[in-house]
Amino acid sequence: MAKIQAVIAMTLDGSVPSAGEPLMGWLKSDRNGFPYWRERCTRRLYPGYPLIDLICEKDSATDTSAVFLAEICDAESSELLRGLSLYRLIDELVIFLIPSVGTSSLSVSAHLPSGNWRLVKSRTFRNGVCRLNYCRILQ
Repeated sequence: MAKIQAVIAMTLDGSVPSAGEPLMGWLKSDRNGFPYWRERCTRRLYPGYPLIDLICEKDSATDTSAVFLAEICDAESSELLRGLSLYRLIDELVIFLIPSVGTSSLSVSAHLPSGNWRLVKSRTFRNGVCRLNYCRILQ
């Protein structure tokens, strides 16, 4: 069975980073940001991706190392996160915590999946961004 990773950019207050946030440029282009996860995925998920099809694809994947990646960094992609969380599809969370308080009223943290998660790795970069890697604990 394939796994689904959600890579999330989030401010300290749990909001979507503003469009003018300088650290978003770093996150989208630096080898330690989103490109790192893009290189290791089998398929990228985009806003509007049909979730019922995704459930079937995930369950029928013969390649157990297949990774579906969802990048969450704006209002549109936060709706994808909401859907993935609603169907409890996410197996791994990677949260990039940006050291600022957002001006956006859109909360990403409200769409984070419920359940038990285990922190498996964390890293703080020189620019103050903190990366937190979580795996779902199966019950």
